[in-house]
Amino acid sequence: MHRRKLPIGIQTFREIREDDYYYVDKTGFARQLIDEGKYYFLSRPRRFGKSLLIDTLAELFAGNEVLFRGLAIHPHWDWSTRYPVIRISFAEGVLQSREALDARIADLLRINPSHYTHLMNHEPVEHI
Repeated sequence: MHRRKLPIGIQTFREIREDDYYYVDKTGFARQLIDEGKYYFLSRPRRFGKSLLIDTLAELFAGNEVLFRGLAIHPHWDWSTRYPVIRISFAEGVLQSREALDARIADLLRINPSHYTHLMNHEPVEHI
């Protein structure tokens, strides 16, 4: 008998889907966020699923169709279009000034400039 595992501490959508963890499909809500909103501020307690939601959205915009097979959003998404995904995380610590924030953002954008080249060229993007 195959037993699924609980995704305790896992924050990547890909790992949950590929390694057959239990997953509560919230992609219908993701579609609603995408269709109805413009800007969001995610404020939830720690360990409440913010990182997994953001990772799920990143996989969706990157067009990783196979990960979404069988989920609510699958038949409603244009899998032929991929969008560049830029991830900026401030999880590593508290920044004490505007200058520190600007420096952190610049460092994050410098980490892998090849990802951002696609933005300029409007080329399809592989998983980022």
